[in-house]
Amino acid sequence: MKRDWENQHVTQKNRYPMHSPYGAYETVEQALSGNRSASKYVRSLNGMWKFKIVDSPMEAPEGFEGTDYDDSTWEQIPVPSNWELQGYGTPVYTNILYPFDREGADSHFEIEIAKDQIELNIPLVPEKNLTGCYRTTFEVPEYYAGKDIFIEFGGVESCFYLWVNGIEVGYSQDSKLEATFDITELVKMGKNELAVKVLRFCDGTYLEDQDYWHLSGIHRDVRIYAKSKQRILDYKIETLFTGNNFDEAQLKVMLHPNNQVRGYGECFVKLSLYDAEQQLVTSFESNPYVKCGFYLDPKFVAVPSVKIEKPQLWSAEVPYLYTLVMETIDSEGKVTDIESARVGFRHIEIRKDGVLCVNGKRLIVRGVDLHEFCPETGRYVTPEYMREQIICMKQLNFNAVRNSHYPHANEWYDLCDELGIYLVDEANLETHGIGGQLSSSPEWTAAYIERASRMVLRDKNHPSIILWSLGNESGAGMNHGAMYGWIKEYDKTRYVQYESASPGSNISDVNVPMYPMKSWVEDKMADIEDMRPFIMCEYAYAKSNSNGNFKEFWDLVDKYPRFQGGFIWDFQDKALTITREDGSKKYVYAGAYGETVIDPVPDMCLNGVVFPDMSLKPAAFEIKNCQAPVRITTFVHPYFPGVIYQVKNDYQQLDLSNIRITWELQCDGVVVDSGETKQYFTKAGESERLEYELNPEKVSGEAYVNFKLSLREDTPYAKAGHIISTYQMKLEQSVQKLEAANISGERLSTKENEEKLEIQGENTHIIFDKLNCVFERVVLEGIDRFVGGRDNFYRAVTGIDEGTHDPGRNNADDWRNIGLQDLKQEVLKIETLVSDSQILIFMEVSYHEENLIVSSQYRIGGKGIEISKTVINNCPTKTIPRIGMTFILPEDKNEITWYGRGPWENYADRKTAASIGIYSSTVADQYTPYIKPVECGGKEDVRYLMVKDGVGQGIRITGATPFHFDIHDYSIAACDKADYEDELVRDGKVYLNVDYLHAGLGGDTGWMKNIHDEYLIGKGSYH
Repeated sequence: MKRDWENQHVTQKNRYPMHSPYGAYETVEQALSGNRSASKYVRSLNGMWKFKIVDSPMEAPEGFEGTDYDDSTWEQIPVPSNWELQGYGTPVYTNILYPFDREGADSHFEIEIAKDQIELNIPLVPEKNLTGCYRTTFEVPEYYAGKDIFIEFGGVESCFYLWVNGIEVGYSQDSKLEATFDITELVKMGKNELAVKVLRFCDGTYLEDQDYWHLSGIHRDVRIYAKSKQRILDYKIETLFTGNNFDEAQLKVMLHPNNQVRGYGECFVKLSLYDAEQQLVTSFESNPYVKCGFYLDPKFVAVPSVKIEKPQLWSAEVPYLYTLVMETIDSEGKVTDIESARVGFRHIEIRKDGVLCVNGKRLIVRGVDLHEFCPETGRYVTPEYMREQIICMKQLNFNAVRNSHYPHANEWYDLCDELGIYLVDEANLETHGIGGQLSSSPEWTAAYIERASRMVLRDKNHPSIILWSLGNESGAGMNHGAMYGWIKEYDKTRYVQYESASPGSNISDVNVPMYPMKSWVEDKMADIEDMRPFIMCEYAYAKSNSNGNFKEFWDLVDKYPRFQGGFIWDFQDKALTITREDGSKKYVYAGAYGETVIDPVPDMCLNGVVFPDMSLKPAAFEIKNCQAPVRITTFVHPYFPGVIYQVKNDYQQLDLSNIRITWELQCDGVVVDSGETKQYFTKAGESERLEYELNPEKVSGEAYVNFKLSLREDTPYAKAGHIISTYQMKLEQSVQKLEAANISGERLSTKENEEKLEIQGENTHIIFDKLNCVFERVVLEGIDRFVGGRDNFYRAVTGIDEGTHDPGRNNADDWRNIGLQDLKQEVLKIETLVSDSQILIFMEVSYHEENLIVSSQYRIGGKGIEISKTVINNCPTKTIPRIGMTFILPEDKNEITWYGRGPWENYADRKTAASIGIYSSTVADQYTPYIKPVECGGKEDVRYLMVKDGVGQGIRITGATPFHFDIHDYSIAACDKADYEDELVRDGKVYLNVDYLHAGLGGDTGWMKNIHDEYLIGKGSYH
């Protein structure tokens, strides 16, 4: 057996040339529908196939590809699917590691390159290489006779061999693009037998080391189709404009015939362009192929063109699509072949000032990275699910997607054309686990170029694609240069990007870094030697509870025209679904399947803006608001007093006629007036003074104007009333009221010894533990209030806090190393002072050898307790998580009302979308269901908090300054220990954490300390 799967020079055998997707339409009307499955000449082979899995390709059942093989004992598997999700083998999530066990010795696929140094012996792969053997049958109808018949596999991982009726057809790898084979000579009318052998690993696996779940099998659609021999082999559509004149376009089409059939040169193509209502715009014809081209130009390739006056332009905001129908006509005037494609007239250009423009306007990339993934079905994603993803993205104000890190299924591009998403189409190429070793190897040049060229050849006609990407995290070498050169020569209407190793303009037309620091961005904006557009291919790492500092990137988008946004990593938590014994579902991350290869950071796949079910993480509201295309801003006019509001239109094409702006006057958290502004028609890219009628007599106390910008009419992605953005503006005449706490009440008496202080009144009973400095019991006005009251400087760590646990590069280890999670207390001093109606407790404590010194004063009365503290932080860390206290309440205290930011969780560096107001909720609803439990539910800038039971009894907390709180029915320690929510121990108590300060979340990256300086709690004294 030839081991093609271990030979980088054998990427395919007998595979049909890549081309734009075929529809094999029967009529023009069918072609206008764009449904490539509608024709009777297209037949799906999806369904249940016979299946058997073995440990290696050498163990495949002998002769299983034969027509007389008995597969009656085999099991069945759905096609498309990933076999790991059907119970065969285990899914493997890795970021950098290759998804197979290393043996650590001179073995088939490893080699000792120096003493005690074992490396991968590329292109060899493990001998233990799960191999799936598939069998099915299919029917070829009589009306296919006389046509060429093809079979197409949308995606197979990692490589496969194909047999039809017992005869070997071919071999293919590159798991994320179609593999098509001509089976005309192998099929018969009626029943035919099909056999496929799929290997989990091949030499192509070394080029597919993406950060995702590694899954195997036939994961996209399989179909057969029949085409006339006189047909279009492929076509390329270009919409060309002269400068910034968009009143006229040239529609240019390059047509390649099937040049393997006698008489093809006498055929020509009739081309008909229809508008979105399927009304004919124009028709034109090519010359017969025999008359096309001369000498050193491409001969026998037709390139007809036509001018289109005042075309409707395509953009992500107005995704207007025409349809081009192409009819091949033979020498007798007979239509032999019909194909069609959606056409979007749009122009992509990098201006001399280094700004990337679409249709002459600066592009602002409100982007997100996306893996082709569904938690229930893995790599197989239905068109319906794709549509849900796009709708969710657009509702969050995303306008662009980077296909990470490979071409996606055809239907994805169709939907992005239709609904309006700018795409970066990325080659299926990542060698993260071995760095850039292969990128500079001539042995791999052909494989690199093939992955780029096949992607471009398939996807070239989609208007949604604005940039091609050469892959991800593979270093940069001559093979990338070769990819770049091929693409740039073939497609002169788009640009090419690549990030790894910071390549120059010979490899990337755009500067597309990952996770840049703000200071570095500003340095690059001042670099006149490199005037390329600057678009972050990854930023704002959304793992766990994250996305702090997000607004700062969008301040730079406003500041620098060449800084044009970027793609958040990433859209959706990549958790898989397992079914528990009781039938319920659970989302899981690496290690949940007993797999032997587990990433060092098992939950690194949980880095989405949304949860696996596409429900929104709280950070999604911040992202949505900061990148909104319509905003309310303020400015100070040089000649008029006071602050002036303006509405700013950051759309490229749309005016604001479909935006409704409503406002509310809010005083001390209560809405006292509201209204709607006039309808604005502000043009794209312009601003206009915002006018609204505010009655100054209604303004009192702490006063804000809340603006809400929403859709007036339905759109394809949202109904009328959908909120685009919200803004809260503090009025100049606002005055925040401070509550003067009256804690005095009844006459109090005390009993005190070395261990306890007991305070007694008719309706007051307080026991204070002097040894541990906590309240054992607090009864005020006859009602049990709380216990505890311990100092707290720790939070349940987030995924960003933990990072990758590299020494010195993460906060979580720093905090635990100094014991913040388990404070060791030394009481330095404790004193009491007693009066008739108030008791004062003074104390000073030290934690962990004076890393923290806390001086406290408790002023206790019959109606309440006033707490004052001074904290000296001398911890040897850049920041501590919080300065606060933890109180424990009975579990019936489960209703909360607060005046502060809400309604969703918010933190110091992620709160611009959370408005100040009065909100009510429950303790249970303060839990945010991050798949791995972490710090959550925080609320910033809180003026007061009430925690009550069902009859309104509880506690009220106010602060001399606004404070932070979170409240849960579990402890911080319980949260820290739990890997999943169902492991979160709830002990029947309510834990209230009240903070003077709570550090930011960070989120610039997921593997280093990145809380910005202004959100740190560093060394110093705090009161």
